[in-house]
Amino acid sequence: MKAGALGSSAAAVASALAAFSCCLPLGPFLLAAGSAGAAGFVLPLQPYLIAFSVLMLAVGFVQAYRTRQCGRGRRVFNLTVLLCSTGLVAAMLFGYVPGSAPAGQPAVAALQVAGFREAFNRAADRTRVVALFSPT
Repeated sequence: MKAGALGSSAAAVASALAAFSCCLPLGPFLLAAGSAGAAGFVLPLQPYLIAFSVLMLAVGFVQAYRTRQCGRGRRVFNLTVLLCSTGLVAAMLFGYVPGSAPAGQPAVAALQVAGFREAFNRAADRTRVVALFSPT
């Protein structure tokens, strides 16, 4: 098969998937559900990941400094990406708040499905409303 035929076939499949996602937005829904599931897994690792990000930024700045010493010029794109990454990590650091409630409020609780189901079923004679809120 020629490269042109392969490329046109891939473009046809991609356009069909794009048209299908317009009519039935299953892909974005699955992506959101997968991200929410991954967030639950990665949340305990958040302090380590932030430290790793800061470490990698330090490595990036050292490499940017070394390229200048070697006589090679800095590329504007590389420096822009490094500075944007620094800004994002700084925003994450200033926005990082461990899961705790302010003083005087009840503690933040994780949803325990079994206990929730039991309390929900116990109140079958009353009107029940379940609302889930996400900070994202």
